[in-house]
Amino acid sequence: MDKNITFSGETFAALGITALLAVVIPVLAIIIYKKKVKDAWLPAVFIGAGTFFLFALILESLLHVVMLPIIGDSVVWYVIYGSLAAGVFEETGRFVAYKTLMKKHYTTKNSIMMGLGHGGFEAAFVIAANMITYIALGMLINSMGMDELLKLLGTAPDQVDAAVDQLSVASGFTFVNVGLTIFERILAMTVHVCFSVWVYKAVSQKGKLWLYPAAILMHAAVDVFAALYQKGVIGIPLMYIVFSASVVIIVALTVLMVKKLPDKPELTAQPDAKKEL
Repeated sequence: MDKNITFSGETFAALGITALLAVVIPVLAIIIYKKKVKDAWLPAVFIGAGTFFLFALILESLLHVVMLPIIGDSVVWYVIYGSLAAGVFEETGRFVAYKTLMKKHYTTKNSIMMGLGHGGFEAAFVIAANMITYIALGMLINSMGMDELLKLLGTAPDQVDAAVDQLSVASGFTFVNVGLTIFERILAMTVHVCFSVWVYKAVSQKGKLWLYPAAILMHAAVDVFAALYQKGVIGIPLMYIVFSASVVIIVALTVLMVKKLPDKPELTAQPDAKKEL
């Protein structure tokens, strides 16, 4: 395993720009949407962000601690479990949020705000945090070398190869990767907005509860190819092609849903949910 890794100035710049864009783009999207739809409920953004934090980063991660060692090296079970876990936890989080914190603010525009908060926080937390971490580790590698860094971090012997591989990939991060990473995040945010609408319709419309499990299954289906890529089964071009096509289909279905189903809540809404507070 080659440990002669260095981070170039281009790599540091690319990582930094990616981190910045991962924060700026979601914020701009929220500001633009709020400016365009003035009566959209801004707190829905923070509810969406909190939903991702609680259900994906905490609860789902706790289950991973138990399940991933059981799954081991099985690609099939990793793909099945990883895809379903993401769908179940994130869509259930939205469902719970609509039934509690959002129940007096049932409108499609507010579900979009919630989706922007959910997807925006994921981009800012996951992407930006990872980029900043790689910048810090890259600076340490350049100053002390990989061997000393691994000693400093107390990396277990059985994890050395994985750590070296991960940092080797990060050291090759270029401006091309900036574009690909941000493009993927924009697609992911779009999906979160769409599924936020799906779950909202499931909660607020009579006879449409089936949209909740549909959102879980569609979410899982979208994540299948990402899981296959993570396991090295498919390459990044195929992953991006399938993901892009999936987003187009999901957006089209969401637009049709919004046009067909009334925005006014039915059956499950509270009496005072008809009017924005």
